[in-house]
Amino acid sequence: MTEHEVLEFFDRYRDAFNALDGDAVADLWHTPSSIADSETGADGKRLARFTLWADDAPKRKNMRALCDVYMLNDYARAEFQFEHLLELGANHAFVNVLWKLWRKDGNLLQEFRTAYQLLRTAKGPRVLMATAYEEDVASLKLAALER
Repeated sequence: MTEHEVLEFFDRYRDAFNALDGDAVADLWHTPSSIADSETGADGKRLARFTLWADDAPKRKNMRALCDVYMLNDYARAEFQFEHLLELGANHAFVNVLWKLWRKDGNLLQEFRTAYQLLRTAKGPRVLMATAYEEDVASLKLAALER
């Protein structure tokens, strides 16, 4: 998969989030797919978590919920840049992305990195696996409750 294809993919991915369209985001993920991330335990420590979406419905539900959290935090838009891109033959790529999320008032909502394993499909590149090692969705949920 070429850098140009990966860039076009992430342009579509960003645009789906900018529209706060969880279904459009989910459409850019493979089924099955997975995500590795962290959650805060009762003791306040960050614990590793792995989620496998073997079916489309739970993946879609997750992406809709994430877009809802962004919306409740006055999300306006995202910007991204590649920090590392590894073309893995014709059908695969690995990319580490720096994301900056902006609020409607122009302030930074969150900045984080996520790594993605992309797979070429008949519909184009799709996320096979993501490692969301810096995004803090829990703090966004708390902030939304405080608004």
